[in-house]
Amino acid sequence: MSFSAWFETWPLDLQIAFLITPFVIALSGLAVQAYTTHRYYDRIIAAFPNSLGVKNYQRLWAGFDFVSRCMQVGSTGGFLLWPKIHIRQGTLDPEEVRNFPPDIKRLMRISVGLLFVGFAWLLIAVALLKLSGVE
Repeated sequence: MSFSAWFETWPLDLQIAFLITPFVIALSGLAVQAYTTHRYYDRIIAAFPNSLGVKNYQRLWAGFDFVSRCMQVGSTGGFLLWPKIHIRQGTLDPEEVRNFPPDIKRLMRISVGLLFVGFAWLLIAVALLKLSGVE
């Protein structure tokens, strides 16, 4: 049985839920990042006084509006969640990564995880629908 025949036998409510769920998951990840930015921005930026990479992204996204702060927190989260390459390049201080507050790091991981799951679900859903010929 092809996916299109299988998908079209689902009730309409289930079809809509299948297509909306990745957006809900990804928006939840964005909400966690917005909360993290609003609540912990100063602590996140203060945790990296000697890291050149974090300082460069602070200059790149300089500004005091919420979007620029979210971008700074997001880029800092990238440095924090995948530190090995940045430490090898010399743009991140390993001591600052070790001393970073674990509660904020957990929120950053949750945010990235939700964004990844939502995006992956969306890609898989679109691929299944496109390959099966559902219109």
